[in-house]
Amino acid sequence: STAAAVTAASTAMFAVPTKFEHPTRVQLLGGASAADWQFSRWRSVTDAIRGGGSSASLRPHPAGAQFSGNLDPSKLGAGFAGMAVPVGALPEPLSRFDGLCVDIVACDEFEYSIVLKMRGAPSGASHQFKFQLADGSVDMPFDRFAPVLRGRATAGPPLDLAQVESLAVQISSNFTWQAGEFSLVLRDIAGLVRSSPAAGS
Repeated sequence: STAAAVTAASTAMFAVPTKFEHPTRVQLLGGASAADWQFSRWRSVTDAIRGGGSSASLRPHPAGAQFSGNLDPSKLGAGFAGMAVPVGALPEPLSRFDGLCVDIVACDEFEYSIVLKMRGAPSGASHQFKFQLADGSVDMPFDRFAPVLRGRATAGPPLDLAQVESLAVQISSNFTWQAGEFSLVLRDIAGLVRSSPAAGS
């Protein structure tokens, strides 16, 4: 049923992530130089398109890239701020992978999301993986990305990696419990391929 699908999507969004066992890791963004982040290809995606007051930027940082700005839900009762990059800027297609790994250098107390948007998706529709971690890496299996519509879990279509047009780092107010200045420093974002079971296992 639709209600069951929404419940499942909501559960997926907040489930405790699991680590891939001995995955193949392919760096997609970040690395030895600032150019590896493709900073010129990122664009701001915030609630300003609806008259909100949130802002976001992605800038070079000695350790990688800093996603920062101000989350302001005061005008609309909810808010979001993100930076998105077209998947065409990545060195490999997402369909080659089973998930992503985000390596975090430093993070405040807020909850963030990696957001994948498919071609032709309705306005405000995406697939998201939420995380909250001071530092370290987070494995994000693609089958744990949940459909979201305007900030709420929905019974949306399954994630089709071949149709994903952009990848974003985002923070949302979650209908007002998050607000204010934010900062997330990332070392890199990599694609993960699950290791094949050994013969005879």
